[in-house]
Amino acid sequence: MNMPLTTLPLEALRFDNRFVRELPGDPLTENNQRQVKNACYSKVMPAKVASPQLVAYSREMAKRLNLSEETCQSTLFTEIFVGNTMLSAMVPFAMCYGGHQFGNWA
Repeated sequence: MNMPLTTLPLEALRFDNRFVRELPGDPLTENNQRQVKNACYSKVMPAKVASPQLVAYSREMAKRLNLSEETCQSTLFTEIFVGNTMLSAMVPFAMCYGGHQFGNWA
């Protein structure tokens, strides 16, 4: 017997901000290009995306998160996942990319 799936609103998603909580962050809060020393991240709000559109989402992951198809196709879902809207538990941050790409250190 299949039990009906109880879906959750987006606001019920839990975020573990362990990276920001446990590692040193940039004490400066202004959003400009600069070399950041002795920090693993800088808190920063994402740049707004004009007229975002949902192209695709993972139905498998939505099911694991108990998100309904209706929720995943909502404007709020799109606004959250492009970074235009933050849920109260979200802590947006940026970090420097470093790694090998196309045979070179980037």
